[in-house]
Amino acid sequence: MIAIIAWRNVWRNKGRSLVVIGAMTVGIWALTFAGGFMQSFLTSYIESAIRHETSNGQVHHPEFTQDYDIQYNIKDYESILGFLKQSEVVESVTTRSLVNGMISSSRQATGVKIIGINPEEEAKVTALNTLISEGTYFEGISRNPVLIGNKLAEKLKVNVRSKVVLTFQDIEGNITAGSFRVAGILNASSVAISESSAYVLKSDLNRLLNIGDNIHEIAYTTVTGTDDEALANRIQTNFENDKVESWKEISPALVFMEQMMASMLKILIIIIMSALAFGIINTMLMAVLERIRELGMLMALGMKRAKVFLMIIVETIYLSTVGGPVGLFIGYATISYLGKVGIDLTDYSEGLEAIGYNSILYPLLQPMDYVQIVIGVIMTAFLASIYPAWKAIKLKPIDALHAI
Repeated sequence: MIAIIAWRNVWRNKGRSLVVIGAMTVGIWALTFAGGFMQSFLTSYIESAIRHETSNGQVHHPEFTQDYDIQYNIKDYESILGFLKQSEVVESVTTRSLVNGMISSSRQATGVKIIGINPEEEAKVTALNTLISEGTYFEGISRNPVLIGNKLAEKLKVNVRSKVVLTFQDIEGNITAGSFRVAGILNASSVAISESSAYVLKSDLNRLLNIGDNIHEIAYTTVTGTDDEALANRIQTNFENDKVESWKEISPALVFMEQMMASMLKILIIIIMSALAFGIINTMLMAVLERIRELGMLMALGMKRAKVFLMIIVETIYLSTVGGPVGLFIGYATISYLGKVGIDLTDYSEGLEAIGYNSILYPLLQPMDYVQIVIGVIMTAFLASIYPAWKAIKLKPIDALHAI
């Protein structure tokens, strides 16, 4: 009975009810879209960093990452490679030799991280070959080819086939220099790749370092849905003399970014829900004040205050449950569409790429995000209905009946 009366009360003033439902619909859509848009920023940043920089996990000598001293190589790397290649959740693996040094052209010089790679393995792990904007992927240069980022190329004022010199210390501590030619220029959103890395053939770098077949780093990617931390712990258990880290340990900045975005989304939810709550309170309070005589008569005829309280709450929930699903559906449709075609921000690509973001973003929300929005709408409607309902039951029947 209370539910029927509440439903009829909602539509007594259709204009006002439709305004509230419309506001609820727009609010929920805005919340859904904003959440998906923010999630796309986070996903783009993390996926790009994992794909092209950290990979899902890395293995080093325990002391190597402290100062990148080349004497700390991975001793039994073949056993680790065998273990990783036999794992069902590991997608691809590559090995690298690393050293910090200088890169110089005829016009400029700067510090750089020199990475010796196997081109085929590296392409599978980091898709480095897809980042070539000029030149080729280690092709066309017969001796000592090198890949550098576009920002680094601008700083050195070099182009494809230009000569550069890499200078570093070998295993005995002697200063060693090698002449290389630029085979290709990389265009990546990653600042590390575009500004401070030089990729050479592992065989060339190892020869100059005089370290034979030794390696300093193993990087691997995993299949979608893999618990990277659990996998890293499992590898660490099997190879206790080496240091195994997941991407979360390698790059705490990514974890911080993930947590910060989650906090920002919560703040956004609170702001939008608060705005909706005040709109609901205002509407329901007006509805209560317009029906003072009616409510007073109901209580004078014997309706208990608890039922009056419940009736107002049900009316509020009706308004929310009509507007909420519509807004959620429109939001879902918007996210689904933009998740396929993307949001083109190429007009701001230079600024976005400077801080590590792609210029095309694909909004995304997980099923649990929609569940949280639904719960938030219901909670907001319930809390917003308490004050108008309390105001209704505080009326005195005698005074209410004499109200104008």
